[in-house]
Amino acid sequence: MTPLSRPFATHLKIATLSTIRQRPAALLPSNVSRRMMHAHADEYNNMPFDHSNRRRFAAKAFAYMGFGFTLPFIAVGWQWYKPGGYKNPSS
Repeated sequence: MTPLSRPFATHLKIATLSTIRQRPAALLPSNVSRRMMHAHADEYNNMPFDHSNRRRFAAKAFAYMGFGFTLPFIAVGWQWYKPGGYKNPSS
């Protein structure tokens, strides 16, 4: 190792250590995990949505899952029947 490369390596170590020390407190791991945790829900109320009205919940769940199930079929239909598609060749 040349004598000129050694001081550069120590300056690099000092520079990285100083940038680590200067990180804002919001980015420190302990504060991040503390911000991610919040406890405002009561006991047995751990769902991220309202399910107090059963009919409305069933309709929303059916619409959400139905859309997720139907979307691939819509995409296939579009690819087949678009201009220049599989079932509608332009030539």
